[in-house]
Amino acid sequence: MKLDLHMHTRYSADSLNDLKEIMKKTKELGIIPAITDHNNIDAHAHFRKLGFNFIPGEEITTEEGDLIGLYLNERIKKGTPFMDALDLIRRQGGLVYLPHMYDNRGHRISQTNLAKEVDIIEVHNPRCSFSVHNQKAMQFAIENKKYKGAGGDSHFIFEIGNAYVETLDVDVSEPKELLSALKNGKIISRKPIINTRGTSIITKFVKKIFRI
Repeated sequence: MKLDLHMHTRYSADSLNDLKEIMKKTKELGIIPAITDHNNIDAHAHFRKLGFNFIPGEEITTEEGDLIGLYLNERIKKGTPFMDALDLIRRQGGLVYLPHMYDNRGHRISQTNLAKEVDIIEVHNPRCSFSVHNQKAMQFAIENKKYKGAGGDSHFIFEIGNAYVETLDVDVSEPKELLSALKNGKIISRKPIINTRGTSIITKFVKKIFRI
């Protein structure tokens, strides 16, 4: 099976991904995604009504930077301190996933003392500025015996499939099953067609204007 552990929908301020288009594209590619919108879990209820198989998550803007909680049922507020967010994720029975640890974007968490507290390190994110950022994340995960994850960080439909973990089939509704699968998972990636990070910033600005 193919697991993309970092994906956005239109419920993220900087994404245009339509829910039904996500369902169509992931089905075509055979991918089961973790839906990890920025500080928002509203997409989860809609996906459940549509019978979509996904991992419910959230990308939380903590005081220190971005942190993903997997298997969440309750939203964790933006601005929550890292250690508090970590505790709230685990109280929900969730897994703590650290995205784009070494990327030069403003919301990374690269402090090793904090990174050592998480369950999964994102060792490949195609939106990272340079390949060395992913290489350093892989090295950190290996040295600290962390589970290794990957996700496309997709904000647009054409990005879906840029990165995922290929694993044995598991019941993705169970966090322990996911961790077991990641032990022997294979990181699959492809080079993005274009750099979309600037496009995400424009998207966020335009969506904000239309809300106003």
